[in-house]
Amino acid sequence: MHVVETFSTAAKPEAIWQILADVSHWKDWTPTVLDITPLNGQNLQVGGRYRVSQPGVQPAIYEVTACVPNEGFTWAQKIPGGKLLASHTIRVNDGSTNVELSFFSQGLLAAAASTLFSSKIRKLVSIEARSLKEKAEHSSAG
Repeated sequence: MHVVETFSTAAKPEAIWQILADVSHWKDWTPTVLDITPLNGQNLQVGGRYRVSQPGVQPAIYEVTACVPNEGFTWAQKIPGGKLLASHTIRVNDGSTNVELSFFSQGLLAAAASTLFSSKIRKLVSIEARSLKEKAEHSSAG
C-alpha cells in the first residue's frame, strides 16, 4: 500500500522544514498526533527514535532513516514481517514549495496490515497534509 498527499504553498521550504523538524510540537498543529516523544535526543537526524501516539492507533516507535534539512525526512516503524514508512518531502518548483507526505509499507505482513487499516491511514495522511499547509501558510503570513 502506498498513500500520497501533496500540496503547493507560497511558504518557503525553510518554513516547512522548521515545522516538520520540530516533531515534538506536531500535536500543536495537527489532530493526527497526540504526542511525539524523542527517545534519544531532540534533533531530527538519521537514527533518531521517537515514540509516536496517534488517535485510534497503538503508540509506535519510529526511527529516522533519511533526513536532509529543508528537503525532508523519512521514518520507519518496524513491525513483524516488515516496516511501515512515512516520508515528508519538500521541493521548490516555479517559485512555490511542493510538499509530499507519503505512507507505505515494506514486507508481506506489513503490506497486509496497512491494507487492513488503509482507510484510517488515508484519513490520517490527508488530515496531516491539510494541517501542515494551514500551519505553514499561517506562520508565513504572521
